[in-house]
Amino acid sequence: MRILTTGESWVGSTGRAGTSALRRLGHDVNEVNIDVFIPQWRNRLSRAIAKLLFPIARREFNEALLHHAWQQSPDLFIAFKGPYVDAATLRGMRKMGIRLYNYYPDTSAFTHGRDLPKALPEYDCTFYTKPFWDGDVRRRITLRESVFLPHGYDEDVHREWPLSATDREEFGVDVVVIGSHTRYKEGILGELLRLRPKLNLKIWGNRWESCRNEAVLNCWQLSALTGQAYARALQAAKINLAITSGIVKGASQGDFVTTRTYQIPACGGFMLHERNPELLELFTEGKEVACFESAAELAEKIDYYLAHPEERAAIARAGHARCVPAHSYTNRMQALLDWHHAHSGDAAAR
Repeated sequence: MRILTTGESWVGSTGRAGTSALRRLGHDVNEVNIDVFIPQWRNRLSRAIAKLLFPIARREFNEALLHHAWQQSPDLFIAFKGPYVDAATLRGMRKMGIRLYNYYPDTSAFTHGRDLPKALPEYDCTFYTKPFWDGDVRRRITLRESVFLPHGYDEDVHREWPLSATDREEFGVDVVVIGSHTRYKEGILGELLRLRPKLNLKIWGNRWESCRNEAVLNCWQLSALTGQAYARALQAAKINLAITSGIVKGASQGDFVTTRTYQIPACGGFMLHERNPELLELFTEGKEVACFESAAELAEKIDYYLAHPEERAAIARAGHARCVPAHSYTNRMQALLDWHHAHSGDAAAR
């Protein structure tokens, strides 16, 4: 099939992973990515300029989507979240006979601008990754169709890589946290460091400059990790902490699993994850994943697994076997296409 996609294109992003998976499945894929049109500038002056340019950039982005749709005549359009895809653009594609799908990887549909909730009702189906998301959204807007389709890992990126001496020096650490800052994560890590002040902990991610806990902030490595560097860091660390984000604005609850839930075991890393029912449907505690519920239990589990490297390695191997290849984005995209074939009446495209 011919497929048009949009999302973020940085290595390790959901948009890039999904688009690559569709190509891996043999489809003719064209992409119009958000970060080509919308500036991703970070310093204060650049952000101010980007804010002024945003209406122009967004208009050009939507014009490019319609142009590529007209030029390619795709069977499907798949947006990976698609916060800047206008409802009018989707209606224009529908008039061209294109089926419209959204793979939505975030916790809330109401924290990424006021226009996204206007666009979501235009998709033929939204594939969501959090079990509670559908109920949250349908209380406020009407969706045509919606299907639960979990996160996954990117086979091109999230796998075991040979580690160099430099990798082991830079990323070799007892405990690592890789992810963006939230107050919830800061609270857990702050309590952990109160209990274990000498813990060898490194934090990589965005927005940690807003962290108010000095002990936690001192563990931040001043940057985020993406692509192969991210995968190598997961491998090199003895323990990878998977801490959820907590409740975010516009959502009825916090997420139970995230992309890291799949990416850590796919990279061969040992995962110490917050215990919850959704996680335990995926992995067996004590055999394929280690779990904690409180900062006190987290500190105890870290002590135990640092002292038992063979058990740690066995759990990492079993977690990898459970995750790979079952939870790949290739399988996720195939599931999306299977739904399309079953509901579009396009038997010839199967």
